[in-house]
Amino acid sequence: MNDELIDSATHWYVLLRSGQATAGDWQRYEQWRAADPRHDALCRQLETRLGVFQVPQAQGVSGKVLQHALEAPSSRRQVLQVALAGGGVALGAALLAQPLGLPLTELTADIRTGTGERRTVTLDDGSELLLNAQSAADIQFDPQRRLVRLREGELLAKVAGDRLRPFLIQTDHTRLRAYGNRFLVREREGQGQVAALNGAVQIDGQNGERLHLTAGHEVRYNREGFGPVQASSSGATAWVDGFLQVRDRPLAEVIDALRPYHNGVLRLDPAVAGLRVSGLYRLDNPQQILDTLARTLPIHITRRTGLWVTVSAA
Repeated sequence: MNDELIDSATHWYVLLRSGQATAGDWQRYEQWRAADPRHDALCRQLETRLGVFQVPQAQGVSGKVLQHALEAPSSRRQVLQVALAGGGVALGAALLAQPLGLPLTELTADIRTGTGERRTVTLDDGSELLLNAQSAADIQFDPQRRLVRLREGELLAKVAGDRLRPFLIQTDHTRLRAYGNRFLVREREGQGQVAALNGAVQIDGQNGERLHLTAGHEVRYNREGFGPVQASSSGATAWVDGFLQVRDRPLAEVIDALRPYHNGVLRLDPAVAGLRVSGLYRLDNPQQILDTLARTLPIHITRRTGLWVTVSAA
């Protein structure tokens, strides 16, 4: 993305948090956001990954001070960096310049997949990692342990035996230790899921909570902790074969599963997010899945460009 877009994004976020924004300002911001799928993608990343709307105010940053800084064009690209520094969050041109649709962390990861790409990687110890689309991980093996750092996305691990070194997976919110040889872990934007497919998995949450997940069970989690443990769904690993299998799941969950396979912006109206969906779909054709859903659910699919799709109430 170019300097002009970086300046514009910085301007809007500071203005809307300054306390000085009028109804007209909000209307013009919505028009700017809707004018280009890159604008919307950038806004979603800033909102969901960095909490840009919340952090400056929470840190006591003066909206008037930030607005004044915008008067100097050379300062605009640095404003959000300065505003967010107190919260330990850094925002720079590298964030804004990333290719559309790729997670921030994919740029430097040891192994990664792009939109619509699945990949199998064999590790030095003979273990295998199957990565779903838009996933990224680092490999850190040493004489004491085998550690995989899942930066973003979803993977299925097939663990090779090693009596001397445990096999661990670290995410932003959990650390997993494998006692079996097959398990699945997914974490995107603070929402995660672990399924123990063969043998147990020990899960340590960031708040000190520990869960021993036995084979054939799965659990979802978020920043607050673990949800209820349930029997593993038959569709948990369907993506390995290129399918999305759901049974009485909310539409929001289906859309989340499609985003790593969709080039561009895929927006969902909250009014229809809770609709229930069951079915078996081929992941490699997300547009066909959306059209099928539109024939069976009271929803409407709007395609403004090839990159921007909105799912709303019919």
